[in-house]
Amino acid sequence: MWAYSGKPSGGASNPRFYQFDDHVARLVKWHPSAHGPKACYNELVASRLAQSLGAPVLRGMVVYVPDDVIPPDHRAIGAREGFHFGVTKMNGCDFVPTQHYSQISNPGDLPAAAVHLAWLRIADQAGHNQWLEETVDINQQGVKMFKLVDMGFMFTSPNWTAATLATLGLTYTLPAHILDRVNKANLGPAIARLKALPTSEIEACFNNDVPDEWMISTQDRQAAVRQATDAQKKIEDILANGNPSLK
Repeated sequence: MWAYSGKPSGGASNPRFYQFDDHVARLVKWHPSAHGPKACYNELVASRLAQSLGAPVLRGMVVYVPDDVIPPDHRAIGAREGFHFGVTKMNGCDFVPTQHYSQISNPGDLPAAAVHLAWLRIADQAGHNQWLEETVDINQQGVKMFKLVDMGFMFTSPNWTAATLATLGLTYTLPAHILDRVNKANLGPAIARLKALPTSEIEACFNNDVPDEWMISTQDRQAAVRQATDAQKKIEDILANGNPSLK
């Protein structure tokens, strides 16, 4: 395992690229994060829930970075030995709606993206934090895919607690360019998939294989599950309250 030199463009949490022993290059987001104590947990949980829902989100995992591979310039921005959040490095660029919508091969995933964002009230998504992934299909033909990235502001904040979740509003305003491309009809199947998710599957996303050093209390995990399962039932209200133009 080794660290790549340089740094990614953007990224207020100071992520860095590492090559792991399974021969996969991943972007590592550090715990504790400059954004807040629950940023990595939010990223992990939101990635898991997105996979259950079928939303186009970067698939992340817990990664371990040993001390002996961390270079001095990474230590200077907060890197340290331990468990962090990592996502597989993807080719592509920041998604620019005016340029890239005509190029993507997965416009049918936009309703699931909208439902995912609204369900978890993921903030810091207006105008950025979407990605144009450049990859190949099973026939090795080039394709471009819309992806959501940076889920650190799940439940509107990387600093939430059980107390703040108790007052979290049932409203969410979609990014304008996504709102322009969804409607009640095409949101219907994604909403149905969300409502069909078993509570046990949602609980597993919040509870399974979370590093102890992230210090997510049982009280906070239980409150987060309650918030997610309550919002699951009320997703139409969340979308309607925050997007009055939705037809």
